[in-house]
Amino acid sequence: MRKLSRQPDHKYDIDETQINKSIKITSYLITVNNVLLFGLGLILFILGILYLTIYKYSYSFTIYSIDFLAGVFLSSGFVLCALAISGIFLLKPLGRPVYSLLIAMLVFIIFLLIFILGVIGLSMNNNDEFMSQTRQNMMKTAKKFDESNPRGHDTRKINWLHRKFSCCGLNSYNDWKSLIAFQGINGPVKYFDKYDNKYPYIDDVPDSCCINPTKNCGKNINVFGRDRSLILNTKGCLILYYNSFSRDVIFLCALAITISVILLILVIQLFGIFTLTNRNANLAVQNFEQSERRNFL
Repeated sequence: MRKLSRQPDHKYDIDETQINKSIKITSYLITVNNVLLFGLGLILFILGILYLTIYKYSYSFTIYSIDFLAGVFLSSGFVLCALAISGIFLLKPLGRPVYSLLIAMLVFIIFLLIFILGVIGLSMNNNDEFMSQTRQNMMKTAKKFDESNPRGHDTRKINWLHRKFSCCGLNSYNDWKSLIAFQGINGPVKYFDKYDNKYPYIDDVPDSCCINPTKNCGKNINVFGRDRSLILNTKGCLILYYNSFSRDVIFLCALAITISVILLILVIQLFGIFTLTNRNANLAVQNFEQSERRNFL
């Protein structure tokens, strides 16, 4: 009777190499994914804070709000950082593949949100929609300005505009002349103690137009015969506001689209991690079965 001899299982050696290589690739992709998610999340989070504090637009003259976009940046950045930290513990080369799918779904939702907001913002800016809305809404707000009611929404909005951009009126401080002449005693600038008929002087402007705002500093009795440029901000607010708003929108929306493209790549990568994790599990099972079969022989 021929004696059986146990032959070396070369296939087993190949599988060992394959699984080690697959695990190494998966670990690398997981690390890259977590680092990029955390980095992008941190960028969005910091920008969100900056544009809700230092660069905040307290009021907007368009339907597109930088404050809303900044809020989306802040919340999205927080979620991405949380996902990156979770990925350190949940995403493993031989872990449960379902975690990569869950993270991919959440990242895809954030991708859609900031991509859509970015495209809408750039589209409206390129179509001059912002300029049209700004001009119309700024004029409507100026007509509702009431200096005798400093807590009124429109009054606070115009005062904020004057102070933030060091400006006065839409095109210049002379815009207040036409408003006063047209509306008379019901006009926007209230300084009624000078005349018996209680009409404001036609050259009166809101006090927020002053370089150093104080009570009645913008009234003609305080500036008559003096160089107005030394007392008042003479530039109009329309162009100053629009240039600043448009510049910030272009920056934030272009950044949003760029980050969203990277997020889409990460979503695809997460599906790759899902596939590799499944493959690693299958290779590990085959490795175990071959090891058991070799030991049995």
